[in-house]
Amino acid sequence: MRFVLLYFTHFISFGAFVPFLPLYLRRAAGLSQVEIGWVLAISNLVSLVGLFVWGPFVDRTDKRRRTLVMGMIASAALYPAYMLTRGLPEIIGLTIVLGVFMTPVIPLLDDLLLTHIRIHGGEYGRTRLWGSAAFIVGSTAAGWLLGHGVAGGQFFVFIAAEIAALVVLATFSSEEINRPGAAVKDRHFWRSLTGPFIVFLVAAFLGRISAIGHYNLYSLYLDKIGVSDTLKGVAWSIGVVAEIGMMFFTGRIIRRFGARWLFTLGLVGSAARFALYAIWPTPTGAIAGQVFHAFTFGAYHVGAVTLVTELAPPGRSATGQFALASLAYGLGSTVGSVVSGQVAQIWGYQVMYVMCAGLAVLAALVAQISAPEKGRTVVSAP
Repeated sequence: MRFVLLYFTHFISFGAFVPFLPLYLRRAAGLSQVEIGWVLAISNLVSLVGLFVWGPFVDRTDKRRRTLVMGMIASAALYPAYMLTRGLPEIIGLTIVLGVFMTPVIPLLDDLLLTHIRIHGGEYGRTRLWGSAAFIVGSTAAGWLLGHGVAGGQFFVFIAAEIAALVVLATFSSEEINRPGAAVKDRHFWRSLTGPFIVFLVAAFLGRISAIGHYNLYSLYLDKIGVSDTLKGVAWSIGVVAEIGMMFFTGRIIRRFGARWLFTLGLVGSAARFALYAIWPTPTGAIAGQVFHAFTFGAYHVGAVTLVTELAPPGRSATGQFALASLAYGLGSTVGSVVSGQVAQIWGYQVMYVMCAGLAVLAALVAQISAPEKGRTVVSAP
């Protein structure tokens, strides 16, 4: 239950951050779409700090609690600082600093939960789904406050949620978070990587490139095919509900078929979804395709974080999670945003979705090479 509360409280803050930062930068700071794009791209690139700094630091020092607390407190203090900035240089500087401290939180939460599951049993998906539900709560609460004239309402929701997450984190003992005697002294993470882990990272990178174009441009695609603003909200909500439903069953899929097949299922389902958008560009097709978000994020994400635990070098689970977050969700998002935006602008959304479907198929083929080593722990237990 404490893990559920920890994910729920933290992801409320995420729901107040992700949808509303671009909106705030546009309306309050007066940035252009191009400038907002640069800010978001830089935010994604900052996640590489997790791979080269936070991951190795945590694995070498075992200071998981201290890093989580510092990340949450700094994030709660820095996000509202956007209200004090207006110029692009100041906003970029704040985005970099905020990104440095936000970066370690989610990978460390995943590492903490997956370690607990490996030792005590449980299912990652059934806990993580509460984070997805909380995202809806956070975005709804922030939107309600803004809609009722509360200036900076998203910042109040963010701060309150992070304070609540810190309170929940305080209920964990140091032994439950840190791992006495588990610190790794060897600094050469890259030399310890196995071939399957590297191949898996390539597949995750390609999969994220294929998906980010949809995440960034889906609302604009809906605009082009004549979907109303009300139905846009319904479409996004359908996607989140489908994601939660998939997460509820991921443990069973992993136990029966393995995390690699769950991850591959996410990529194949994504390919089918993007192909649907390309060949059926109607409101009905666009909204029906949202059901496939169960695969694009639900299966993909749970399969990916589980594979990290199975394939990462011994004692390097934190760095492994940061590698996934940095190379796939960070660098992959940056590359995918640029490429998909250019393709959509030059050739249109249908061609972009064909490209996304092709990349998802390629990622699925690559994923089949990343077979886990025999004897490695599967982190889903009854």
